[in-house]
Amino acid sequence: MHHVRRLVDLTRPRQPQPAWAELMARQRRKTLVVCRTCHDSIHTGQLKPPLTQ
Repeated sequence: MHHVRRLVDLTRPRQPQPAWAELMARQRRKTLVVCRTCHDSIHTGQLKPPLTQ
């Protein structure tokens, strides 16, 4: 599971959003279920699309 503290953290002005952030913002969810590999990639900033659903 990937979790953000606030949904506001997903909307940064003038910065392109990664696919996982856009998905969480669109669904209005603070938690995203991902595999361990994808979770680690999100934290290192190296997650490459597509994000599986």
